[in-house]
Amino acid sequence: MDMISNLSDDLLLKILSQLPTKDVVLTMFLSKRWKFLWTMVTKLDFDDSVYEYFGEDCAVQYKVFQEYVDRFLVLYKSPVLETLKFNLGCRMSTTNDMSTWIRFAIARRVHELEIFRSCQDDFHSFPLPRCLYTFEKLVVLKLYKSITLDVPRVCLSSLKVLHILSVHYKDKSSLRRLLSGCPVLEELVIDKSEDEYPPSLYVIMNSLERLSILNEFRDSGEETSFVDGKVVINVPSLKYLNYVDIYDLGHLCSSENMPELVEANVKLVCKSPEKLMRSITSVKHLSLCLYGSLLQHRIEFYQLVHLELCGCGPKWWNLLTWMLQSSPKLQVLKLNMVH
Repeated sequence: MDMISNLSDDLLLKILSQLPTKDVVLTMFLSKRWKFLWTMVTKLDFDDSVYEYFGEDCAVQYKVFQEYVDRFLVLYKSPVLETLKFNLGCRMSTTNDMSTWIRFAIARRVHELEIFRSCQDDFHSFPLPRCLYTFEKLVVLKLYKSITLDVPRVCLSSLKVLHILSVHYKDKSSLRRLLSGCPVLEELVIDKSEDEYPPSLYVIMNSLERLSILNEFRDSGEETSFVDGKVVINVPSLKYLNYVDIYDLGHLCSSENMPELVEANVKLVCKSPEKLMRSITSVKHLSLCLYGSLLQHRIEFYQLVHLELCGCGPKWWNLLTWMLQSSPKLQVLKLNMVH
């Protein structure tokens, strides 16, 4: 321990940043050298899912967690917060708590913010403070489950990574307003919402390089109900596409050419996937599952060298023949008989 204690503060802080936050705090008891070092760690990860929340003890246990986070942030000394993550495993977290903690992060110029709720709970869904939508220093934002996007004016001029899964939308325009305020976004992960306001998904972004659109079974075992929405994709700089939509009922209305595309994973069930297939003809590495989908016209994949094809659907060999005829440069073929 003496040898470690002789290391520089910068090196010790890098070591501490790799530990769970609850363990970082405990280092204060090692020696005087460590007593206040934990207050300068720039990566914080608060996890209340380690508690058991049952019956009358639920509120009490969450109160312990809430007070722990509050005390930690009061004693925190670093002027800049690189990463702040919350894993909220219970249903007791409140709007006031999260608003206070997020405002603290903004005051410390946080670069990466992640909020994960392990339970899908419509009743306890909370909105984000509006100041977050105009915080120009934020680079990474990841939101999972039971979070309401009530989007006002947006100016996230530094945001490069955005993940929004199983969230709620205040109105049908919330998603479009959010994306329009992210001019340098490079990575987007999003799912088709089964919310009260299922938004039409317009992904029209010149800067985007990685895109994942998901629509699979939810935790409840039921498929999403994206009945009224539609999907429009125009991403000319895209290099990676992950389009997983096992319940696409013809929602893909438009997909422009992606000339920079290198890799794509397409798992699609729809009457005609040709709009999407025609937009990815520049792809070099393709993983493809078109269960029950029909391709009527030949589409040339002149750059395709690696193909992984799923044979789970009926008459999958027709798709195989179609792809072989359309891929003159193909070098590697892998067949998977299951998803």
